[in-house]
Amino acid sequence: MDLASQFLPALAIAFDPLNLLLITCGVILGVALGVLPGFGGSQALALLFPFTFMMDPAGAIMFMLAVYSAAEYGGSIPAILIRTPGTTAAVMPILDGAPMASNGRPKRALSISIVAGVTGGIISTIIFLLASSSLAWIGLKFGPSEMFAVGVFGLSIVGSFVGKDPTKAFLGAAIGLLLATVGDSSFGGTRFVFDQAYLFDGIPLIVMIVAMLAGPEAFRLMLSLRSSNSNKAASLDDNSAPEDTFSIRDYVKLLPTFLRGSFIGTFVGAIPGPGPTMAAVLAYNEEKRWSKTPQNFGTGIDEGIAAPESSNNAVVAGALVPALALGVPGSGAIAVLLGVLISKGISPGPTLFTDGGPLVLAIFIGLLLANVVLLAVGLFGVRFFVPIARVPSGFLGPFVCLLLMVGVYAFDNSFSHVVMLICLAGFAFLLSKFGISTLPVILGFVMGPIIENNLGRALIIERGNLWDVVTTPIAASLLIVSVITAVFSYIRAVRTEKQSTQAQKDETPEGV
Repeated sequence: MDLASQFLPALAIAFDPLNLLLITCGVILGVALGVLPGFGGSQALALLFPFTFMMDPAGAIMFMLAVYSAAEYGGSIPAILIRTPGTTAAVMPILDGAPMASNGRPKRALSISIVAGVTGGIISTIIFLLASSSLAWIGLKFGPSEMFAVGVFGLSIVGSFVGKDPTKAFLGAAIGLLLATVGDSSFGGTRFVFDQAYLFDGIPLIVMIVAMLAGPEAFRLMLSLRSSNSNKAASLDDNSAPEDTFSIRDYVKLLPTFLRGSFIGTFVGAIPGPGPTMAAVLAYNEEKRWSKTPQNFGTGIDEGIAAPESSNNAVVAGALVPALALGVPGSGAIAVLLGVLISKGISPGPTLFTDGGPLVLAIFIGLLLANVVLLAVGLFGVRFFVPIARVPSGFLGPFVCLLLMVGVYAFDNSFSHVVMLICLAGFAFLLSKFGISTLPVILGFVMGPIIENNLGRALIIERGNLWDVVTTPIAASLLIVSVITAVFSYIRAVRTEKQSTQAQKDETPEGV
């Protein structure tokens, strides 16, 4: 793709007044839909797809990209304020975003979220323009064997960022793997359906995520005392607190985190399959791994929000690499975007970059503009989002429960999903009483199909020889790193416990 000759025509397309209006509308609609439980990027794009029939190709794809990027950010708003993720990738910002908001700094948490997301989107778009062919080549190297190893690696890192006890984290992941086996098996037959027709298709991912993460919080909101809310509201009303603002100096301090998250998100996005959830998990884990104060993660620190949010939005541009260059959709959202192109008579593939004229470059300039508009909408909207955290639990709890039930019912118009939600939310609340985080359960549930389906395909390709599956260079490297990561999580837990014990001894006066 000759960037120099196509730049001015692409710029004219992107800055067309109608296209700018479509981008702005897409951002606003994306944020609004992303806030709702059950409406992630895929659902938002599917809902708005019919409206693209009356748009020209460039305007349609820019509109949909704006919706996709904004929906990924929108899901983080309820995740940070009320621990209710609107999208699957919004799981990770809960770890530090929710504690920061509950400590009286919701404005700062939301500001970091939007700035990180926009930075990740812009950096990944620039990376694409500079290295699209290389990223597409990397994506082709990941077949079923490599994706199986990616899934195993995703499970191996849960012990290093969830809680202080890796054993409980891995136990939660095992529970998630077990729940992922409900329904039809990729190896044939059905499992754990108990003659119930609604279980044949398994547990929907959105129901699982909403139940495990938002369900227990809804129960806690209804059970909490009114007295606790008055103190919380008082702290949130103190807008003069300097730590609740996000300045240029803070941005410069977090820039290395933004860069790391953006590179991880772009790389993961270029691989068909993992998606933004895996990118957010890896970015959070790597940020904690390289941090000088890893023990502070999970208490409400800036890096814990910036890393997953920047990687989350960086996936959008990264995922367009295999989609446009190879015609390979890496997720449901990207499949809808490809559907938009095909409906306009444009065939994705290598020739799109050589024969597509300025369209491809215009699309990515439009994505840059969408991120700029998202920044403006997000920063302006913070003042309207923050009051959600001030609502007393007595009112917020029942509203959240109703919102969750409506969200999972609207996902597929099935009352059985509401029943699943209630049962799984009760189970998640019980797990929290035993000190088992529900986040590893979610990760195990997400990674389970990736591991099983790709292992099945790899075994078919290798004619049942498991050794050949696990000894490909990339797969073997990832599996070795997985073992090292799992072992290291125990070593770090023991080391942290010793340091904590020693610190307590040092603080204890002699003779006490």
